[in-house]
Formats: sequence, C-alpha cells, structure tokens
Amino acid sequence: MAVWRDDVEPNLKQADDYDRIGAIRATTYQGRKAADMEWTADVDGTRVYTLGRGILLGEGRSFSLRWTTPDADWEDAANQEALRTFFRTFRPGSV
Repeated sequence: MAVWRDDVEPNLKQADDYDRIGAIRATTYQGRKAADMEWTADVDGTRVYTLGRGILLGEGRSFSLRWTTPDADWEDAANQEALRTFFRTFRPGSV
C-alpha cells in the first residue's frame, strides 16, 4: 500500500485530471500480499480507468499489474470478465 501511496501516486497526480477512486486496499494475490488502487485520468484525449495491483514476491521483489480501459467501458460485462480472467490466470515468475 505504501508503494502505491508514496511512489506511484505522486507521479500519477501529474497526469491530466487524475482522480483516485476510493482508498488503496490491501488484498492478496495467489497467496502473496498485495494492494489495489483504482484511478481515472485523461490519456491522449480519452478518459481511462485503471486498476493497479501491486504484489510482493518476496526477497525485496515486487510486481505491478495494471488493467486500463476507456472509462466508459469499465462496467462493461465483457471487460469485467476479461479482468477476472487476467487476474485468475496471470502468474508472476518464481520467487
């Protein structure tokens, strides 16, 4: 959570119309500690919605996954199914 707050978010705040959605949330991913952050911003004239998941791999290593779609498509059932599939099937390298 601290990485999102202290390292990532300050850079995101420089983007056009950046807006964090809700709080940064602690979670787990495949049994590892993780944190999610969601935000919207304007990218090349398009409002986009991003869900970022930071994952602690151990031994000082981490991984960041980001899923970005046009904001208008975020709630679309096909987009949400693709996101669930992405999170369910992605495997970071071995620790």
